[in-house]
Amino acid sequence: MENQKQQHIGYSSVSRNESHLLRLVEENDLLIFGVKELRSLSSWDKTRIHNTLFSLERKGRITKLKRDCYALEGSAGERLFEIATEAVKPSYISFWTALSFHGFTEQQPRVVQLVSTKQVHDIEFGSQRIQATIFLPKRFYGYRRVGRFVMAEKEKALVDSLYQPDKCGGLEEFAKCLRNAWEHLDKEKLLEYIIRFDNRSLVSRAGYMMDGLGLEGDKIKRILKAHRSDGYIRLDPKEQTILRYDRRWRVIVNRDIEWEEHR
Repeated sequence: MENQKQQHIGYSSVSRNESHLLRLVEENDLLIFGVKELRSLSSWDKTRIHNTLFSLERKGRITKLKRDCYALEGSAGERLFEIATEAVKPSYISFWTALSFHGFTEQQPRVVQLVSTKQVHDIEFGSQRIQATIFLPKRFYGYRRVGRFVMAEKEKALVDSLYQPDKCGGLEEFAKCLRNAWEHLDKEKLLEYIIRFDNRSLVSRAGYMMDGLGLEGDKIKRILKAHRSDGYIRLDPKEQTILRYDRRWRVIVNRDIEWEEHR
């Protein structure tokens, strides 16, 4: 009886049709939904479902993520990661968001950063934003399912972030994350993921960062050196300044990092 009262209160401001669709979503634990999903759960036609969804969105009971893709209003906080990787397929959470999830930074990014093989526009969800970066299919690896969302493994989150350091707060922040992560990493897997990325600039950058932080790993560095860039590459891909050259890793150092702060 109490449960029925709560449901009545929860749906008191919506019509019978709207209440019915909301119940279908909740009873079937749908993270995201649209006409296709709701049509398979009801006997309604497309027009009736579409009109009801439009009305629910107007009343603020559901949020439109993209075309024919909705989520319950208020679900952004506790189920944001689940909704993000469900709304964008294929995808996994990476960059600064993943580094924060793994505990390598105290920063709490306001954007859920995804890697996908498809072009996807940013998705606004309440006060949150879901943002996808396109990777080539050959670089779409190193992730695992955590409950109902898909997260980059520790090693791959670092590789992705070093490839595009602006997605993790810059090289200074990356250095801090790498230092914090080092003792928790599978070094063989890290090496495999760096080489597998098939980008010699990334290899040179990784070796330079490891040296700068004074990280142990002679075997890793020896293998990385054999795969470093043939020519000089920029440490920070988006910075044009030239401070000096590092011959060991063939890196144009264009960004000073306070190494001692991270050792």
